[in-house]
Amino acid sequence: MAVVGAGHNGLVCAVRLAESGIPVTVLDQAPHPGGGVTSGEDTLPGFVHDHCAGFFPLTLASPSFEGLRESLDWDNPPVAMAHPFVDGTAIALHRDVGATVASLEAAAPGAGRAWADLIDPLLAHREQVLRAALSPFPPLRPGLALAAALRRDGVELARRMLASTASLGRELFRDERATAWLSGSAMHGDITPGAAGGAAFALFLNLLGHLVGWGFPRGGAGRLTDALVGRLVELGGDLRCGAPVESILVRDGRATGVRLRDEEEIAADAVVVGVSAGRLAAMLPARALPDRLTTRLRSWRYGLGTFKVDYALSDPVPWMSRDAREAGVVHVADTLPLLFRSHQEAGAGRVPAEPTLVVGQHTLHDRSRAPADRHTLYLYTHVPQRLDVDEADVVERIERRLEAFAPGFRALILARSVRSPQRLEAENPSLVGGDLAGGSFEIDQQLIFRPAPELFRGRTPLAGLYIAGASVHPGGGVHGVSGTSAARMLLADATRLGRARSRVAGLRS
Repeated sequence: MAVVGAGHNGLVCAVRLAESGIPVTVLDQAPHPGGGVTSGEDTLPGFVHDHCAGFFPLTLASPSFEGLRESLDWDNPPVAMAHPFVDGTAIALHRDVGATVASLEAAAPGAGRAWADLIDPLLAHREQVLRAALSPFPPLRPGLALAAALRRDGVELARRMLASTASLGRELFRDERATAWLSGSAMHGDITPGAAGGAAFALFLNLLGHLVGWGFPRGGAGRLTDALVGRLVELGGDLRCGAPVESILVRDGRATGVRLRDEEEIAADAVVVGVSAGRLAAMLPARALPDRLTTRLRSWRYGLGTFKVDYALSDPVPWMSRDAREAGVVHVADTLPLLFRSHQEAGAGRVPAEPTLVVGQHTLHDRSRAPADRHTLYLYTHVPQRLDVDEADVVERIERRLEAFAPGFRALILARSVRSPQRLEAENPSLVGGDLAGGSFEIDQQLIFRPAPELFRGRTPLAGLYIAGASVHPGGGVHGVSGTSAARMLLADATRLGRARSRVAGLRS
């Protein structure tokens, strides 16, 4: 079998195939495996930075990583996320529910109690929640079990998840600041506070803060990739980096292998493609899939671009907020109107004047990532896929925003490394326009529509061709679900084919 793409979904798929005794070769265009789950010393020697994914609640929660994540050491900050305001106050998402309730209550009396009322039933049914959210869709068994457990509360929860984060927050908290705290978590996708269905994304992400935390592998994101590659090699699988796949080979209505850019052809009984939808479309020969599906893949809508900055710092960030000084992640977003405005400006093709930021403080909790008494800072913001200003201007806006929340920040900078949307795509062609999520998270590209009703479970109408990656349900994030789903479909088809051949052989004898 051939797996195209050594991102985490491709590697998870390959490991599951190899565990079943299937010979597998993983091919990737990059010089190193991992896709968006990599790290390196990008600023100064001894400072380890995560290139894309920096926090891993989905990995800690996903059934797809059972038996793999246990080989790593994890850091899991007690304060998963802080949402500071320019007046120096903040609302924090603690791993402890009681502390989160207290933080919300301090900002808006009644908001903490409302949060507890919403999530307590979900916390009581932890396993059903995680299995329902992180299983191939539709998650019939875990979904039915969760529905039976929640009963009437489940109907109300479903209604709320269809709402926008702004609508849910205002209904739940009746306070703009608490609503901004909830809406800030939607920044991890390309979802505006007003987008339908955004509430499900933000609610689940914050719920994971209580269920598993927003932890990360000690030593860098690349340690997770190392564990996957190590397991694959241990099982006899093969990994070839620097091997860009140009096209999928199709013969007699079946995928039969791949052709590399240097014209080398690699035969395979089946091919799993773990790249994003637009890249997959470019690899397929004409009419390999029905025209409607080909059009869907070619017109796949990618989300906002990402502008990533990594810093080497002389000291921790001097946030005015105490919660921010302790948090693993800080959402520099301030008020709900600013969240709306920043997203709308980026969507209109302009770099926001006051960008909202996702900030990661790994070295507050993992001292192995920087020299003694020094720190890293991880940061990204959403921008247009094509910048309308130069990179230096974007950095200036980011640092001016940080100074508003942490006066004196600039004086701590020892070095910085910048990844524009174009650099992100150049390093990983699946990140089209710098979209880290493999396509917009808006509701028309979710569930069975990610990427299409005939494709969302990993099997395609072309025999021998399977798909995984962030453009397949359940989308972006390091959870491995689509890789696991593709492996299951392939193994089920191989079993059926083997039985059919045995029956034919029996008839002939």
